[in-house]
Amino acid sequence: MVGQVFNSKANLQHAAKLYSISAHQEYVVVESTTKLLVLRCKKAKQSQCPWKLRAMVVKGTTSFAINKYNGPHKCVNPCLNRDHQQLDSNLIAAHIQGMIKAQFTLSVAAIQASIVEKFGYQISYKKASKAKLKALTNLFGDFYKSYAELPHFFIALEQANPGCVVISKTFLGIMENTEIFQRVFWAFHPSIEGFKHCRPVLSIDGTHLYGKYKGTLMIAMGCDGNNQLFPLAFALTEGENIDSWGWFLTCIRTRVTHRRGLCVISDRHPGIMAAMSDVHLGWSEPYAYHRVCMRHLASNFMTRFKDKILKNLMCRAALATKIEKFNKHMNTIGRINAAAQQWLEAIPFEKWALSHEGGRRYGIMTTNMSEVFNSVLKGARSLPITALVQLTFFRLNSYFVVRREQGANRLASNEEYTPYVDAKIKANVVKAGSHEIVLYDHIRGQFHVKTNKGTKSSSTRGRTYRINLQEYACTCGKTLIYGFPCSHILAACHFRSVDFRPLVQHYYSTQSYYNSWAPLFHPIFNVYEWPPYDGPIIVPAESMKRASSGRPKSSRLHNEMDVREGKTSITCGLCKQSGHNRRSCQNNNRID
Repeated sequence: MVGQVFNSKANLQHAAKLYSISAHQEYVVVESTTKLLVLRCKKAKQSQCPWKLRAMVVKGTTSFAINKYNGPHKCVNPCLNRDHQQLDSNLIAAHIQGMIKAQFTLSVAAIQASIVEKFGYQISYKKASKAKLKALTNLFGDFYKSYAELPHFFIALEQANPGCVVISKTFLGIMENTEIFQRVFWAFHPSIEGFKHCRPVLSIDGTHLYGKYKGTLMIAMGCDGNNQLFPLAFALTEGENIDSWGWFLTCIRTRVTHRRGLCVISDRHPGIMAAMSDVHLGWSEPYAYHRVCMRHLASNFMTRFKDKILKNLMCRAALATKIEKFNKHMNTIGRINAAAQQWLEAIPFEKWALSHEGGRRYGIMTTNMSEVFNSVLKGARSLPITALVQLTFFRLNSYFVVRREQGANRLASNEEYTPYVDAKIKANVVKAGSHEIVLYDHIRGQFHVKTNKGTKSSSTRGRTYRINLQEYACTCGKTLIYGFPCSHILAACHFRSVDFRPLVQHYYSTQSYYNSWAPLFHPIFNVYEWPPYDGPIIVPAESMKRASSGRPKSSRLHNEMDVREGKTSITCGLCKQSGHNRRSCQNNNRID
């Protein structure tokens, strides 16, 4: 071992750690400078172990060479603890760096399991979490410095992609030429242009950051003609509150889209409710319409009344397309629990019931669009702030490339509608073939359409719907709600030889679908080609720094949506068995 040369002091330290871990021995650092490293056995005093290593820098280089070595260990009691002193966060970070790069969402528990498999030691949650943070820093840069890099990146973004919108909000720092980060909003130009061809619906949601600094990532998500999510705008804020939600929605309204009649779907966060009702922000009716996520409403309802039968009835009422069905379910709720009916009646029906909302939400009942993209960005929420913003750029470009090609292929094949609506219309045509048509007024195009359930009894043969082809209206309500013809209107159109295509909204056309994804993202220049930034240095607020000790406490308010069927309430973090926790686990005994 004497004479062995390492490229750097760090490489030597890494090798010494691996050797000690594999030998189940520990050492202490006697001396460590830029030119010298001396290590000796941790138990040298009590067991007279002679193990010692001395290395010096090779003159004129950064390499280190071992010039003295006494070994092997003579310790009587080798280290057999659950953890190891040399298995520190730096070594673990080096081990998991490739895993983190491949999967940003790698959990701390997965890191602990990987260390057990590789080295045979059970490390603490704190050490694994610290190692993950170091690995992220090694891959994506320092969390603190990332705030200072952000405005420089945005300049480069706007240089390569003109038309992108960036709005930041800071306040003066204590030090000269520094400002403290509070919020930033960004929307890419292709998203702004492409959204003009999507249905006028926005789903908004907020989710927590996981990295070294706290905060909330806000997302506004559209929906294209193929019923696919369309990322529109993002913001990083200090949290979800009335001011931050109002600011986010104002940025969207003033800088991203001025579309009249836009429908916003969200939960009932007080900040969103206040912003949507503020006439000065441009989100009140008729400029925009606010609708409530059915899943969040059902969760609130369940938390209040704790009755699954009532909750299911509430969802049926929300999903009913006919007012008669809605009233039926509401009356049933009232018979079971009058207070539950009163609670629902206190919320305007157009906010949550399909039968009353006037076709503004296109049948989209939840905020799943924004929540799905939140899950796509789950790993990004652990990254430094500039890396997070950069990842949204690259992810959106990938979305646009794939779907632009899909749209171009359908245009080349002369497909008139998107796959989503094409399948719906074809299914409705099949249904229409079994309907019975009764003509009442040939000039006005008034019909009765009877559905055929395939039963012999006339009393259960199906339902009857009234059609007015002059107004393209059907009492089932589905044509108004979804924006394409129901099976009843299709049957009447066939009977009268009337073209049904005017009833299909243009958002569902292949051309609109292609136009949504046609705008191009352009590569950002290399760092040395970025325009200079001469503004203030941006730093994070000290109050937003996450506590470094122990498992982070969740600020999320859990409710019945978090309960999964068949899952026990307690699962041990060590053995992964149910019925007990880590503290009471039999495998939690330390071997001395």
